[in-house]
Amino acid sequence: MPNNSADTLLQSFRNKVTRNMVWAGAITELLLAGAQLWLGNYMQSAIIFTAGVVFAAIAYTFRHGRIPNYWRLVFMVLLSVICVMSIRENGTIGVYWSYPLLVASFFMFRDGYAIALAAAITVFFSIAALAYMPLNDGWRIAATLSVILALGSVFVVMLGRMQKLLHQLVVTDTLTGLQNRHRVNSVLSDLINNFRRYHRAASLIMLDLDHFKLINDKYGHLFGDQMLKQLGRRLKLSLRVNDQLFRVGGEEFLIVLPETDIKEAVKVAEKIRQIVSNTPFDGKDAQVRLTVSVGVAQLRAEQTWAEWINTADTALLEAKRKGRDQVCAAEHYSAE
Repeated sequence: MPNNSADTLLQSFRNKVTRNMVWAGAITELLLAGAQLWLGNYMQSAIIFTAGVVFAAIAYTFRHGRIPNYWRLVFMVLLSVICVMSIRENGTIGVYWSYPLLVASFFMFRDGYAIALAAAITVFFSIAALAYMPLNDGWRIAATLSVILALGSVFVVMLGRMQKLLHQLVVTDTLTGLQNRHRVNSVLSDLINNFRRYHRAASLIMLDLDHFKLINDKYGHLFGDQMLKQLGRRLKLSLRVNDQLFRVGGEEFLIVLPETDIKEAVKVAEKIRQIVSNTPFDGKDAQVRLTVSVGVAQLRAEQTWAEWINTADTALLEAKRKGRDQVCAAEHYSAE
């Protein structure tokens, strides 16, 4: 199993982008503070230097995690105030800073929040431009900011949809349409947290098709793929609403049963075993009967998600050792 889920990796990437933007803002503000000091604008230099120090402190404090939304908002507000101050003092030259700031708003927040912040910044700077610049220049600034807002909003919406599609592709098994192993980490970690906090039982079912290699050798891999698809559909139809099903290997499947103790999980596993073995599977060229070996494990207080899976896998191996087409519960076996 991978150490990081797709969700974790994506969130880590977003956090890194945000931190780098805050660091960039800090460095830019400190350089500008030095320039204003050299020009003799001591008040502006002090304000900009203070903002740069605040940005650096934010980026450093949250260097290993996610910057909270309120600090992101502080970052954007301070930059906006400094930009308006520059427009008031320098006119057209100060307006140039409003454009990167508007673009940055689309990266600091997600989806509708980013669009709302960008819209607020557009209105804010449009008013500032009309107030401190000649009318002919002010309305042009307002118009160009509005165009960037519209294009950026389209970008945010399209990017959000693409990310959802990409995420779905990453966490979905292309053959069966089931969840794949990329989401196992986060799902099991959540159940472990619930168990430790609320003492809610949870169990795993690990199952494997018996003698599947012989099926592939006799009928071909395309036939074997048909069997895996049918098995996935049968398993999905047999589970409860809150249960989760994963394909974690070639012919190996993992079922997560929230709020289920070992006795109830064994009943579910036995029901699944009978569903598989009692009804033949229809392929394009032949009809075959399949069986599964099943291991069941209830979460124990001291276990990590990897140890929990290993316990279920040990029970599965015991089911195979005893002759296959049966259910074994991990409470009787150690993961040695």
